Amino acid sequence: MSGGAMVSWAIAVVSEFDSAGRRIPESVVPLLPMVDVVLWAKEQPQPVRVDALQKRFGLSRATAYRWQLALQDLNDPAAARRRLPGLRQLSTAMGREVPVSGHAGATG
Repeated sequence: MSGGAMVSWAIAVVSEFDSAGRRIPESVVPLLPMVDVVLWAKEQPQPVRVDALQKRFGLSRATAYRWQLALQDLNDPAAARRRLPGLRQLSTAMGREVPVSGHAGATG
């Protein structure tokens, strides 16, 4: 997956959590690619500046420009989802707990 696609995926994930009124647990953020970038970008004045991306994440100028372009969807998560045609809807999975055993009727 390209860096731009990963940013679009992360925007979609953060958006789903926001829509559900939930926060992504801090302990999980490092495990999700590019989510830390999206959460940081949401706190910045918009649009995110290339030099700010370079300074915060130690990027080359070219990579910072690619990330800046991908982050333009930050305020339009639907556009980010459209860039990833294979992305399944996350909202349905967020509202229910999946049984550990994989069987809906199984207990402990």
